[in-house]
Amino acid sequence: MNKTLATIVVCLALLIAIPAMADVTVGLPPDPGSGNCFPWGCAYNAEYQQVYAQGQFSGTITIAGLEFYNTQVNNGSTSLPTGNWAISLSTTSYDVNTITGNWAANEGADNTAVWSGNINQAWTFGDTLTITFTTPFTYNPANGNLLMDVVGSGVSAPGGGTFFDVNSGGVTTRVFCYSGVACNPGNPNTGYGLVTTFIAGTSTTPEPGTFMLLGSGVLGLAGMLRRKMNL
Repeated sequence: MNKTLATIVVCLALLIAIPAMADVTVGLPPDPGSGNCFPWGCAYNAEYQQVYAQGQFSGTITIAGLEFYNTQVNNGSTSLPTGNWAISLSTTSYDVNTITGNWAANEGADNTAVWSGNINQAWTFGDTLTITFTTPFTYNPANGNLLMDVVGSGVSAPGGGTFFDVNSGGVTTRVFCYSGVACNPGNPNTGYGLVTTFIAGTSTTPEPGTFMLLGSGVLGLAGMLRRKMNL
């Protein structure tokens, strides 16, 4: 392969290269022998919020989905509840100690609806609930903490309750409604929440180093082509 062709190949590779981001899990290890069914595992017909400390994220992440786990409590459920859930994410100025019972006030200005639908599926102990967003959300921890907002409606649990892994270590806090029926204000439960994995999508913006390499390759290609034309 001659130098000109090699340079073209490198430039094209850099143009299509999209740097991968790593998933982020908040709340490990889970509290042993403990779990909670709000809002995914029982007839929770109310709003639910959970704030995640910004320090749990090393940098900007485009969130393409969520995962929740059932590894600590075997309640014998045969399916997840049926109904409709609506999820939104936002950057919030409230943290795990200051989040309030005011649902709307907790949400940030960039509040984005990322998914709605039914999570009903067959279930056995040890399964993982995976929700893939229809609208990814880009979160920059430098701007504040991350808030997940969930609203369940028309939810019933014919297959029994599923208790998802929780963490009480202070990296997350939930706001919920006792008994799973709509309430206003909600009830903050400081330092406690579901273990959550944020599934990373792909970045559409190459890293600065990629831009530098691309620029060098393009300049090199231009120089080679110019010299060939002058021969």
